[in-house]
Amino acid sequence: MEVKSVIEIFEELTKIPHCSGETHAMRRYLVDFAKGCGYEVATDAIGNVAAYHPKSRVTLQSHYDMVCIGAAPDIETVVDDGWMRAKGSSLGADNGMGVAMTLWLMRKGAPVDALFTNDEEIGLVGAGALELAIRTSCLLNLDSEELGKVYIGCAGGEDIHAAKPMAGRAVPEEGAWYRLVATAPGGHSGVNIADGIPNAITELCGAICANDGMEIASLAGGERINAIPRRAEALVWLPEGKEPKGCEALEVTEAEGAPGFVAEGRRVVQALFGFAHGVRAWNRELNLPQNSINLATVEMDTKACRIALSARSMANDELERLVAQTVAGWEACGFTCEREGKYPAWKPEVNAFGDTVLKAYKKVVPGASYAAIHAGLECALFAERFPELKIASIGPTILDPHSDRERVDLASVEKVMAVIEAVVADLSSI
Repeated sequence: MEVKSVIEIFEELTKIPHCSGETHAMRRYLVDFAKGCGYEVATDAIGNVAAYHPKSRVTLQSHYDMVCIGAAPDIETVVDDGWMRAKGSSLGADNGMGVAMTLWLMRKGAPVDALFTNDEEIGLVGAGALELAIRTSCLLNLDSEELGKVYIGCAGGEDIHAAKPMAGRAVPEEGAWYRLVATAPGGHSGVNIADGIPNAITELCGAICANDGMEIASLAGGERINAIPRRAEALVWLPEGKEPKGCEALEVTEAEGAPGFVAEGRRVVQALFGFAHGVRAWNRELNLPQNSINLATVEMDTKACRIALSARSMANDELERLVAQTVAGWEACGFTCEREGKYPAWKPEVNAFGDTVLKAYKKVVPGASYAAIHAGLECALFAERFPELKIASIGPTILDPHSDRERVDLASVEKVMAVIEAVVADLSSI
């Protein structure tokens, strides 16, 4: 297997804009590619693409949208010591590498069905509204991100959007205006939530709270609801004679003033600082977070405040409680909350197909094992809708997805590709 060919296909994909919600060009590419390889092709209203082979026994599934951070969708790839990354942006290996591996097999005419789902990164939209048939009894999802793991379980999740009208208040006396900017590494709000990565919104609000008398004219932070915020900034005012303190970790510059500041600005900032972003409970059996919540984005000025949060749990009942508690807390602060994008947890369960995948994996990586992930996989929706479908998930090692530090281990791509080919060959006699 020439992994170079897979990488070449992936690099071709990086040149096609496919940020979540803006995937039309990639969809056309996938349809044309599949037809060019001789596969029967179907699409549905939500933008999913299926390619069928008459002798297929397994469906290879991946999503074709990506989380665009930084300069993306303008992506310039770089390879350093066996790792591929992008200059100043997310790479899109999540889940573009899964798409590329599938296309490489299709180029060879492999007896597989392919299902490319749309807008996974903004609430598993494509999988949730799937109108296309899954014709095989087995589905191999290619959206996992750790070599040597066969995933058979994942977290469920739901997003919360809180909003409240704001009012302005005139500046009462002489003072000075400053712009405060907090930066952090960023990361995936599920995979990286237990890694101790600072939340830029929390850091900024903590610094503001440390300054008595500091008022806020505007505050904004975060980029995507499924990414740990890597930047937050605020325009603030201090009475004459006071200077910002406790802001050593922030970028502080003098700024032009505003007509006034948010009347309840400090109260909202205190609530944001006090909100317990991160892991809420740990699953000792699976050795990963059981429950977590990401304080994802905030926008506040003298007209309105909008806050977005993303909750995850390995159990559906615990997810419901976590979301309900979060809604109750923000409603107590006068916010109106909306819930959206809910998807279920995928309860870990071993089946014959998973055993086949693990057997093939151990021939490539002897220490391969089953695992679960504290992130959403479309497998959960497929398992709920198609209870007889046998599902497993694998993928190459991808670090720090949903950030401009995203990178993929190219050697792991070759190994995972070998596993996929072995699985396809093993199922061909079924």
